Amino acid sequence: MFRKLRFRFIGIASLVVLFVIFSIVTVLNSARYFQTKNQINKVLRVLSDNDGSFPNVSQTAEKLGEDGVSLDTISQYRYFSAVISDNDLLSINTANISDLSDTQVENYAVSISQSDDNQGDFEYQGHVYSYMVTKQENNRHLLVVLDSTNQFNDNKMLIRLSVWMGTASFLFFVIVITVFSGRAIRPFVENYEKQRRFITNASHELKTPLAVIAANNEFVELMHGKSEWTQNTAEQIQRLTGLLNGLISQARLEEQGEVVFTDVNFSAVAEAAASDFKGLITKDGKKFTLDIQPDIIVKAEEKSLFELVTLLVDNANKYCDEAGTVSVKLRKGNRLAKGRLEISNTYADGKNTDYSKFFERFYREDESHNNQKSGYGIGLSMAESLVKLFHGTISVSYKTDTITFTVTL
Repeated sequence: MFRKLRFRFIGIASLVVLFVIFSIVTVLNSARYFQTKNQINKVLRVLSDNDGSFPNVSQTAEKLGEDGVSLDTISQYRYFSAVISDNDLLSINTANISDLSDTQVENYAVSISQSDDNQGDFEYQGHVYSYMVTKQENNRHLLVVLDSTNQFNDNKMLIRLSVWMGTASFLFFVIVITVFSGRAIRPFVENYEKQRRFITNASHELKTPLAVIAANNEFVELMHGKSEWTQNTAEQIQRLTGLLNGLISQARLEEQGEVVFTDVNFSAVAEAAASDFKGLITKDGKKFTLDIQPDIIVKAEEKSLFELVTLLVDNANKYCDEAGTVSVKLRKGNRLAKGRLEISNTYADGKNTDYSKFFERFYREDESHNNQKSGYGIGLSMAESLVKLFHGTISVSYKTDTITFTVTL
């Protein structure tokens, strides 16, 4: 149990760390990408506003909004421009680019002019080019194309570096979390062990005074005969004895380690366990239906599986409406589960019930904790523990005046 809890803690903590690192890497690279695009657009805007070339250094620095702009800085930019009118190429300027021939420039200029995009990027032989088209007088358009390979390469380098560092950081945190996970859950483990020992010890300690009270009650009945008071005392003794036995059983169930599972015929077990209640249910004037597909095999422990079905059918019988219906249905599950057990009963008063608390120990839908329904409020909690023991799932739902417990194994 605690091993699974530790793995779950490690898994959740690792997912949180992964989410934080992923968010940081994503935000960092997104911010850098938009910053790069903004810088490229500024350069293209400066070139477009100056007919396809850079103005003097001071004007360029002012329009770019950057300090330290010099002739060397400006000369690092590789670009070309073209003037187009009605998809006809009027002129080109390739003085500031050497990776493209005049023919290639003309082809790209015509291709871009025929598209509807005024701004974008394209790749050629490992280089990335960004372009901008602006409208001029006499139905002319100025096309400016900038070699933005270095800017995008810087982005790619940042992505690789951030992914590498993020991966290394994630692995480091996973190792740290794994090392210290035992310490993190230790208070919970200690509290759980204290609670379990208290329940077990208290249950055993209470057995002796209960036995004495039962013996004294029987002696009074022998001396003075049975009365309303002695019968009531006997009923409460029996009730407390059953409660203590249930608590001890659940404590033993929760403290046992890994159980060796075998192939169990779920159909045979469910039919045998449910059939034991047929006479009791029909005797109370209720209807009992049994619908079980044959030969459904699951990995479980047969005795505990029988107890699981018994607990759920017993609970359905206790809370079924008068002249209502108790139904047991077993079907083959999906790919993740081999068996799907549904145990339901009519329950007209269940519309405003909080079903999320049904598996809590000692929980009763009636908060007054009266004794109109037999039981101790631990049956469903034990059922949940058994299902967890089988690595299955259990859920409860309410629809059309019927409450249904579904177990998948």
